[in-house]
Amino acid sequence: MRRPWEHAVIRRIWFGLAGGLIAGAFVGLSEALYILAGSPTGEYVALVYSALLYGAIGAGMGTAAGVGLGVLGLVLKKLSDPIAWTLAFLGVLGPLGLVIARYVVNKAVFAEAGVPMTWNLGLLGAFGLIAAISLWVGPILLSRTPLKVMLEPRGTFAAYGGIVALAALFSFAPGGGADAALSFEAPEATPASGAPDIVMVVVDTLRADHLGLYGNTAGLSPNIDRLADEAVVFDQYITSASWTRASFASLYSSMLPSGHKCVLKAEALPDDVVTVAEVLSKHGYVTGGLPNNINVTRSFNFQQGFDFFEYQKPSYIFGATESAAQLSMYNVLRKLRDRVAGENRRVTDYYQPAEVVLKRARQFVSANREAGNRYMLVVHLMEPHDPYFEHPYNGTAVGRAWHPNPDPSEAERLKGLYQGEIRWMDQELGGFVDWMKAEGAWNDTLFVLTADHGEEFNEHGGWWHGITLYDEQIHVPLVMKLPGADRGGQRVPWQVRQIDVSPTLGTYAQAVLPPQWQGQNLLDEDVQRTLDLLAAPPAPTPTDVLDAPEGEEAVAPAAPAVVSVETLERVAVAEQNFEGNDLQAIRRAGWKYIHANEGNPRGLQTDELYQVSQDPTEQRNLSGSALGEQAELAKEMAAIIQASAEGGSAGASEVTISCEECQSLMALGYQDNCDAACGGQ
Repeated sequence: MRRPWEHAVIRRIWFGLAGGLIAGAFVGLSEALYILAGSPTGEYVALVYSALLYGAIGAGMGTAAGVGLGVLGLVLKKLSDPIAWTLAFLGVLGPLGLVIARYVVNKAVFAEAGVPMTWNLGLLGAFGLIAAISLWVGPILLSRTPLKVMLEPRGTFAAYGGIVALAALFSFAPGGGADAALSFEAPEATPASGAPDIVMVVVDTLRADHLGLYGNTAGLSPNIDRLADEAVVFDQYITSASWTRASFASLYSSMLPSGHKCVLKAEALPDDVVTVAEVLSKHGYVTGGLPNNINVTRSFNFQQGFDFFEYQKPSYIFGATESAAQLSMYNVLRKLRDRVAGENRRVTDYYQPAEVVLKRARQFVSANREAGNRYMLVVHLMEPHDPYFEHPYNGTAVGRAWHPNPDPSEAERLKGLYQGEIRWMDQELGGFVDWMKAEGAWNDTLFVLTADHGEEFNEHGGWWHGITLYDEQIHVPLVMKLPGADRGGQRVPWQVRQIDVSPTLGTYAQAVLPPQWQGQNLLDEDVQRTLDLLAAPPAPTPTDVLDAPEGEEAVAPAAPAVVSVETLERVAVAEQNFEGNDLQAIRRAGWKYIHANEGNPRGLQTDELYQVSQDPTEQRNLSGSALGEQAELAKEMAAIIQASAEGGSAGASEVTISCEECQSLMALGYQDNCDAACGGQ
């Protein structure tokens, strides 16, 4: 027979479990609602998943707290049941809530620059006030209202069961945002006669100088190099940012980052931005997207305009979905899985390999061809992005997340792994192109190959990407195979911009382009006329004369007009605000100026000036020695950015980055740590 004090201790332990169970479910549901409100993932399983997962975690924490309450109850004889239950509830609610709140503030308010002490104290005070009010109100509710049933097991489990049931009802409600079908029988609009199908392949983190068609002799890209024989190659294509989310936003919206305002890690693509998918959808195209990096999924509102939008998500465990995998405590399950798996790494833990994504692309193309639809498809391949895997896959990989600052001596090894990824991707992409040709889908398709940004291998004292705007990060390939292989083999030697791609696609689709788009058609009449002149036979020499009738003077034929490449060059501006590095760059007429914020974490100089026409690797900083050129570039850059901001989106929406989403970003090198998001786990 148990003694009275033993009964009291057991009852306190039960209160700990009960209070922790309810508090955990409350925290989990709060996080799930915040995530779903700020990032339209398209499904809502996070609600029921959070109630179950966080409830279990809270019950474990609360049980531990209950042991302490049992001991405390022996010392404080007047520790009532309602107070004990309330203390257990707060013991779970307080720590988790405080950590998550601080994480959100750091992201949304301070752009990851760190939360000042005054804010930390303010958050601590706010949670202290919540605790004080709860300690006053909680015991009253648990002793004088029907909520006193919560002090008994049947009451707590009934309340928790109701929470889970309600969450499940919303999680699995019909029309919960499932992906659309691969094809549509009848698009609302009719595409213009002669408008081509469009396939755009975006290879994440692919530098231009690692492809054979851009001068690399390592033989990494034989299939892409052959593609150049049928396509127009743009020699100097400059992206608008050097990290995925901001760059894709510019690619889709034809706006600089200051225009679309999807710049910081906490920001999503605004609803009022008009994407190329929205434009083509209104002009009779079935639009498809196969995003392969969490930065450009529904989590950040990149589904705008896509009829079919399917995240090529990494491996999830325990029945998680995209929304559920963004929950902080889901990371705990991943860590357990990783420990069981050992040291061998799997590519599907980070992204889906090219062979998987391109198989899905084949299905989309086939379905829409069978339905007789005009379509536009964006395919996202991740191979050159870290972690770099050895091929064939053997579990060996090197990634930014666990190796952020390699020794300079490792440059060649890392570059070798990176090159191996390009070779693997090229092989798979070549198979996809061959399939399109065999299916008869190639000739009339506008096929685009490009990248969102490049990669750094210690050229400027750093690694990976996202932190600088040097050319190894913003000079990437752009290859356009036009319908019928028109202009195949031609090269555009002058500088063009990422914001020019969507207007080009829209023009070929014979669509009306939005007035807020800031780019221009890459192949307008002036460009095509100039390409014709560049491809024409050499002008006759003065000795090449035409025969003239007798008695008239023979004259040489008129030479074609002199081609001025400089008049066709487009001024390229790039912007970045990443992990406290706030940068702007302008590239014009063979010069490049970069401005960085003072005291930036990377340690970049405030002003850098390079004559890239003579110094393509940007090794000789001329800032201070060419003040006139620098001042002119700085003035022009400021004017372009101001005009972009004034003519762009009303403002970016902010999203909460959950623990699992943080872990996904961390695995791809976009986060330094996730302690705050993951509750210190």
